[in-house]
Amino acid sequence: MPENPGESGQSVHRAHELLSFHLNNLPLAVIEWDSRFHILRWSKHAEALFGWPAEAVIGRHPFDFAFVHAEDAESVADVIQQLLLGVAPQNVSTNRNLTRDGSLVECEWHNSIQIDDQGRVVSVLSVVQDVTERNAFERYNRELLAREQALKSQFRAIFESAPGLYLVLTADDYRIVGVSDAYLEATHTDREAIIGRQLFDVFPVTPDRSNAEGIEEIIASLERVKRYGQPDTMPVLRYPIPDPATGGFEERYWSPINVPIFDEQRHLSLILHRTEDVTDYLNDAPSIEPSNLELIARARELKTLLERHRSSEEHWRRLFAEAATGIVQADTLGRFLYANQAFCDMLGYTEEALRATDFLSLTHPDDRQSNLDELRCLLAGEKDSFVIEKRMLDYRGGIVWCRNSVSAQRDMHGTIVSLVAVIEDITAHREAEARQHSLAQRLTRSLENMSDAFYLLDEDWRFSYLNHQAERVLERSSAELLGRNVWEAFPEAREGELWACYHAAIETAEAQQFTFYFPPLTHWFEVNAYPGEEGLAVYFRTVTEQKRLEAQLQEAQRMEAIGHLTGGMAHDFNNLLTVMMGNADLLGEALAEDTQLAPLVQAVAESAQRGADLTQRLLAFARRQALAPQPTDINRLIRGLTELLRRTLGEQIELRFHPGQGLWAANIDPSQLESALLNLSINARDAMPHGGHLTLETQNVSLSAQYADEHLELVPGDYVCIAVSDTGTGIPKTIRERVFDPFFTTKEKGKGTGLGLSMVFGFLKQSAGHVNLYSEEGEGTTIKLYLPRIQQAVSDPKLTARDTASLKGCEILLVVEDDVTVREYVVAQLEAAGYGVRQAKDGPSALAMLVADTTIQLIFTDVMMPGGMTGRELATAALRLRPDLKVVYTSGYTENAIIHNGRLDEGVRFLGKPYRPVALLRLIREALDED
Repeated sequence: MPENPGESGQSVHRAHELLSFHLNNLPLAVIEWDSRFHILRWSKHAEALFGWPAEAVIGRHPFDFAFVHAEDAESVADVIQQLLLGVAPQNVSTNRNLTRDGSLVECEWHNSIQIDDQGRVVSVLSVVQDVTERNAFERYNRELLAREQALKSQFRAIFESAPGLYLVLTADDYRIVGVSDAYLEATHTDREAIIGRQLFDVFPVTPDRSNAEGIEEIIASLERVKRYGQPDTMPVLRYPIPDPATGGFEERYWSPINVPIFDEQRHLSLILHRTEDVTDYLNDAPSIEPSNLELIARARELKTLLERHRSSEEHWRRLFAEAATGIVQADTLGRFLYANQAFCDMLGYTEEALRATDFLSLTHPDDRQSNLDELRCLLAGEKDSFVIEKRMLDYRGGIVWCRNSVSAQRDMHGTIVSLVAVIEDITAHREAEARQHSLAQRLTRSLENMSDAFYLLDEDWRFSYLNHQAERVLERSSAELLGRNVWEAFPEAREGELWACYHAAIETAEAQQFTFYFPPLTHWFEVNAYPGEEGLAVYFRTVTEQKRLEAQLQEAQRMEAIGHLTGGMAHDFNNLLTVMMGNADLLGEALAEDTQLAPLVQAVAESAQRGADLTQRLLAFARRQALAPQPTDINRLIRGLTELLRRTLGEQIELRFHPGQGLWAANIDPSQLESALLNLSINARDAMPHGGHLTLETQNVSLSAQYADEHLELVPGDYVCIAVSDTGTGIPKTIRERVFDPFFTTKEKGKGTGLGLSMVFGFLKQSAGHVNLYSEEGEGTTIKLYLPRIQQAVSDPKLTARDTASLKGCEILLVVEDDVTVREYVVAQLEAAGYGVRQAKDGPSALAMLVADTTIQLIFTDVMMPGGMTGRELATAALRLRPDLKVVYTSGYTENAIIHNGRLDEGVRFLGKPYRPVALLRLIREALDED
């Protein structure tokens, strides 16, 4: 405690100002109770929360007015009794309270007890938070942090009634142990029917396997949570669910996140699966919730001294006897001569007992020396009076804090004959000061430990306080900012939304909540600014990561929509192209000698082929093409492609290849990779109209988790990188982000489809790879392809070409195709090759034909057909009847029936539409000749 009373007063005043600022400006109610649990203080926010003004409740007990809900009265009484007995120095309770108009409000009470040196409860400070409308997920987090005080049944009730769609799964086998009511309603399920069951038993694969990929993605996400112990946010996925009303499956789209839950030993015990039904939400962005606020307090006001008095001896004696403040007279040795009743009552002595002792004997030993020093100065004539605050001992040895105003009484010669002291009991003041100091320390600790950044601005926009989180987020220290004007410290803030919202808060005296981007710090901020008489209190946090995730979600939704559009279009278009290309080939053979018609037929065939290429590029961008990845030696593939690339580039462009040493094998579809490299080379050629260099480089790279987090759908790990660099004109910065969009092209009309780079993008993404672009105008462009590494050894390529004459046969085949034109075309080609052909329009009729005709040796079936049965389901049923039956699939769009994660299922023979007769006969022959 400082000896200088001025310094002590200034310290108390500063603490009082800080506490007063928080009490008057932060949206939390603060109530202080005395030792009988009557209200001493009632903050402005207590008035706002409960409706009673301070003058209506000061001095009243909580049961003296309609404040506590009747059903909570007994538990509240128990809490009050415990607090007054000092049983719980810190206590948190939740109960229902009533406002002045009778409304019910659920409150969380944080109680802090102030105890004196004798262990008596002096006062109780309560900080009250309205939790009636608290977000369900915040409740859940609060329950986890306070699980030692919360009952299991209370947690389950809150969790199950939460408005979000939640599941709690065991970490080992994904069994459902908790579910919210909202989830049950959204998924048409019943709690008793699913609790304890495995997740994928409750939501199995649909008969058409349309949700198989979604199940695999959920399993992969759960496994990532188990492996890395971190939350895993999934892209929007298609996951139909059982519909009890129809007995079928309802088409639904979900946006899930899986969060790990650890036990006290930091072992993963549960996984919280939270999802949102975004079926009708593809064009909307999620909102962001604001943060919680912190605790505040204030201290009691200081007492004032009585006016000094002087009078005649009679007036002095009358005042001496009647004064409420202690007044004593002592000789120069400190021995008591007189003492009024107030001083006697203060220490519990009689006047006679006091005359038998002296001032220093009743002074606490630790304060005697300072008292003697002041007394020596007074007796030496260095001062006429002094004031000292010290501890005195009462008749029981207890401590009483006193403020002593001591002056010297002189005779007519100026000699000091006695000492007069006016003594004020400041014990209550000292206790209030100690509580102020304690509250200031607790407030400071709370502000320093809170997750939000926080600072105070005074009325001149100067920083008066910053917590550690604010220093970290603003990248400035308190020493650098305290006392500085915020607009001078951050001049860029004058130009943005911050200036307008801060001034609006001060001018309207209303809190402002807003989100803005601050370029110097390259962050998005969520800000809550609360005005007060002395300035502005600002809570803020960075939401850059949330903004990035929103953008990723929107991109995923856009890609999903484009994928569905292109897939459906490709299915019908490929059926038409199959007939056009096949018949064009037949006409070409028949009219080979006709010099007038043969060129026309050739033009039809070439146009159909260009249409097929266009459709294939659409499917590649939408990640719907059928890939057959295999371990591939990338250096060997590029060397084999070099001659074709040189012919394509022409003599003006020099091709350079720098193969990486010790290059890993990549898991990729070789033919699709060749097509991608050819597309990139053609784009590079067009960017170098006056010649230049095209360089291909390969190397091994390992992508970190940090890099992967910044790119949608990218998994960290090992990759083989192919860099394709040109010395061309480069790509303007304004269009770099659009170059991978379908149908976007900078070429002249008629010279580009805008699908070259989008095909490369879709192919890499479907192959679990990555593509990145680097370009500067006038300096050229580099496109890097990252191909997933595979540990399996690369096998030598084998030639499988057959003589056309060897493609004929005499076996009995069954053609299953719903499109009449395509079916008639296929039947004609097979019969012309010598095969016996049966035909069916859908799966059920094909099964009936297989039962009736046992001579059928192979089924050539479309994948997607009407009649409630896909080609894959037809093949499964047929192989149960005839295990030796051969199956060949065809489709223009598979919808994942035989392709999963963009790859053909193992052992599947597939002919993509459109196709030529030779390709059809070759695949049929290979299937029949297979052992």
